[in-house]
Amino acid sequence: MSKRKEEEVLSAFDGYDEGIRLLLEETQRRAEESHLPPAVKKKMAELKQKAEEKKRKEKERALAREKNRITTYLPTSLIKDIHEIADQEHISMAQVITFFLFEAVERYEKKEIGFWGYKHPSESPRYGFVLVHPKDTERTGKIESRKSKKSW
Repeated sequence: MSKRKEEEVLSAFDGYDEGIRLLLEETQRRAEESHLPPAVKKKMAELKQKAEEKKRKEKERALAREKNRITTYLPTSLIKDIHEIADQEHISMAQVITFFLFEAVERYEKKEIGFWGYKHPSESPRYGFVLVHPKDTERTGKIESRKSKKSW
């Protein structure tokens, strides 16, 4: 198909969905590939298969990493402190957090630390309490403002 004719066909679909444009481009690509020599087609198929295999393996690696990942919200002051420690010790923030969590869990299990006095009733139907550390000024402010509200 000549370039001019091709542009006329594609311009007829200008206002339509992106999916139609992609479908037309895919059809055009296949038509162009059908005129290639068999050796080139074979090489393209091998390259495509390698790319798909690489993509599949990366997806598997990402899923394997997923079991060791957690997303949480931390107070900005705590993030800053962890960042400073990591820089000072020349290690990653994740390693600092992991080390400190192991230490804290061990101390909790030995009953050296606990949550008494730091748990506040939650407004969430999902959790019965909100745990707020005294140095967590961001959350402490929210708890204090909730306490000061009068229920009529």
